[in-house]
Amino acid sequence: MQTWKTARRVALSGASLVAMLLATGHATAQTAPASEPENTLEAIVVTGSSIRGVPPVGSNLISVSRDDIKVIGATTTPDLLASVPQLNSFNTAPRANNAGAGSFAPGMRSLPATATLPLLNGHRVVAGGANETNPDFPFLPDLAIERVEIVADGASSIYGSDAIAGVVNFITRKRYSGVQLSTRYGAADDYHTFSVSGLAGREWTGGSILGAYQYSENGNVTGADRDYRIVDFRPYGGVDARGTSCPQPNVVIGATVYGAPGLAPNSTNYCDVGGPVDLVPASRLHSGFLTARQEVGDRVTLWGDLLYSDRKDTVQAAIPAQTVVLTAANPFFKAPPGTAATAETIFFRPDNLVGADHFRQTYHVKAGNSSAGADVRLPRDFNLSAYGSYDWASHVAFQPMINPVALAAAAAGTTAATALDPFGNGTSAAVVAGVTNYSTSVTIQQRTKLGAVKVDGALLDLPGGELKIAAGAEYRRETFRQRGFVGATPVPENLGRNIKSLYGELFVPIVGDGNQAPFLHRLSLSLSGRYDHYSDFGSTKNPKVGVNWDPIEGLTLRGTYGRSFRAPGLRDVGATVGAYYLDAATAAVAARDPSRGSAQVNTVYLLGGNKSLQPEKARTWSFGGDFTPRFLPGARASVTFYDINFTDVIGTPPTSLVFTDPTFASVVYRNPSATQLSGLLGLAVPVNLPTPLPAIGNALDLRRGNFGVRKTNGLDFDVSYRRATGFGSVFGGVAGNYIFKFDTQLSPTAPVSDALRLGVPKATVRTTAGLSAGSVSLVGFVNYRDGVTNTYATPTGTSTYDADAYTTVDLRVSWTLPGAGLTKGSELSLQVNDLFDKTPPFFPATDGVGGTYNPIGRFVAVNLRKTF
Repeated sequence: MQTWKTARRVALSGASLVAMLLATGHATAQTAPASEPENTLEAIVVTGSSIRGVPPVGSNLISVSRDDIKVIGATTTPDLLASVPQLNSFNTAPRANNAGAGSFAPGMRSLPATATLPLLNGHRVVAGGANETNPDFPFLPDLAIERVEIVADGASSIYGSDAIAGVVNFITRKRYSGVQLSTRYGAADDYHTFSVSGLAGREWTGGSILGAYQYSENGNVTGADRDYRIVDFRPYGGVDARGTSCPQPNVVIGATVYGAPGLAPNSTNYCDVGGPVDLVPASRLHSGFLTARQEVGDRVTLWGDLLYSDRKDTVQAAIPAQTVVLTAANPFFKAPPGTAATAETIFFRPDNLVGADHFRQTYHVKAGNSSAGADVRLPRDFNLSAYGSYDWASHVAFQPMINPVALAAAAAGTTAATALDPFGNGTSAAVVAGVTNYSTSVTIQQRTKLGAVKVDGALLDLPGGELKIAAGAEYRRETFRQRGFVGATPVPENLGRNIKSLYGELFVPIVGDGNQAPFLHRLSLSLSGRYDHYSDFGSTKNPKVGVNWDPIEGLTLRGTYGRSFRAPGLRDVGATVGAYYLDAATAAVAARDPSRGSAQVNTVYLLGGNKSLQPEKARTWSFGGDFTPRFLPGARASVTFYDINFTDVIGTPPTSLVFTDPTFASVVYRNPSATQLSGLLGLAVPVNLPTPLPAIGNALDLRRGNFGVRKTNGLDFDVSYRRATGFGSVFGGVAGNYIFKFDTQLSPTAPVSDALRLGVPKATVRTTAGLSAGSVSLVGFVNYRDGVTNTYATPTGTSTYDADAYTTVDLRVSWTLPGAGLTKGSELSLQVNDLFDKTPPFFPATDGVGGTYNPIGRFVAVNLRKTF
């Protein structure tokens, strides 16, 4: 164990902020710079294995060290991970999924976020999203992070659910004596950030305590703040994507459009719907972390960790377009000049009712993750760990809406006190209140309780080394509770499940120092497996095998094969089911049944959770190699090919296929009987069902189901080199991901779509170059995201467009201030992201931007850090 730990250690000079490159492909640890009096370096437990001191055999392990974190200059953990090319958030400004209501967790290698498992010191963390129950990345104070390790491989055999694409493990600092303070301010066009953090710790014989706190905030960036956005694509062969439901209404009579205020014929008003909408929402965050350890006698160590965060995101969201019919009985009715119209259809955006050009949504998440346990050293170098965790989160979500019933009643009003004025501000205050005092307002509480025991150690000595084992058991209780309303509809949910788990791992060093031979320097095998039983859907078993072969010193060839799963989230299973109605004319557009031709029918459909859901499943395998040539000290290369077959993906049946794909035959009820219809409606709460309900020709059960398929493979790579010089050191490297294949199907019998032709980039790469000289370090990064291919609308149909690549340059300069007087123990650093203020690549749709990008643009920040 000590040999491996020493081999994985990289010493850092006190003047350098960067001792290795980002995403190196190896787990790394380091001694602290002279300015940080870190004391004891404890035994390292690496992500991806349940056996102490054993790295994940066969898997690609990516690590971001504490010194990398300082250089990156991120204020939050999502910002930090935006520097890792394998993650979907690479070179973006991360935000919570689903426009703020979802989890704060990016996916890996363009797979969904739900397929990646976040961990805190190897333990699962709580979910905080309002409409998703996959775990959030923990919001740790930046000074509390020791390193981040990413196992880019299926890992359900060790960790259970969610670890399909891999795991991201945030490892905290455990021991520190002294005090550190850090403050950072940054700015870009129409944007700012500020953070301040502190860390304090103390060690004593046999024990330690460490605490950290951080406050951070950032402003928002709206679509109107960025002049590269385009919404009229007619000059480029596309369509005009500007909105026609605008603050100045459009009146339609027959086939003629009259734009207000003049109401001249064919004078359509257009507007930029996305202008007032946030590209980056405003946010503020408080986070605190506390950890303590105490030895009791010679064999027992007690420990405990606590992380608490309080995050509030304020999102400027679009006001939905509205359509009303006014008649001459409405006192605000305006007939276009030259017409004798007594009725008209009006398309408008109700800014005059809301009092702004946007809705202001808020998402307030308070989350805590706590763990405590005891480690007991047993005879024969075995270790027993018994621990428990209690994680909790509350999410208060508020989304203003327009009340459709009140709006329709106001449109039919016949007096100034009761009628809607879509042309101006004549609507009475009482009517305005009735239309706008309407929202989705829910409070969500999620809890996870876990008790676990694990034993691991060396079972016996083999010629190749020690055969080691680990075995453990867990009991976990997950709950989800929701209270509140969607408009006038209450949406109470009270969900829960119990999970019982058993797992084991075996590490077999077949060839080692005691029996090596030519081209067989080392050979090791790992076997792991896990059994999970869920109280709601049943059991799942997931094995994995890994192999490492060192034909010569410095070259490791490796491979893995395994199976992973994701349990359906509690909201996937139990989200409130709504029943919706479409009249025949609306169904002809939104849910057209090809078998009925022009005679479309009234339709009822269900949306929401499904108690019959089964786990998502994946088969994963990989092979690769790591090369650290003895003839070139300081050089390292790593490459990994991976292949993922992801099936039973949970989703909603698409109306484009539901009538024609045989997979969905069971969810379509043509001419349903009274019994069938009442059975479906009995599963749901009515949302817009008319009373009495007209004759229903089609009923659709569009609740979530296990339909989707994803098949992808690609290459992770990393090459780096560091060399000492007379003035300090120079270093450089390149790390990234290249996708060869990414096929998707909405069902096993649906057509195969090539996602690489539908917006998924083939390559993401981060290149690093830097030097350290005395007290100064200089590092530059080039971030590359390959151009995307996607379809766009044209006046006659669709076409395909290839967007250019998106490449940005970041710069970091740090200076260790003189070590005497007030500047003793101080570092000053300058951070510049997107140095050349790169304009995103053009695409003739979606705001004129091809692919994912960072809307912040050139960003400059200054950071001062001091150690006492």
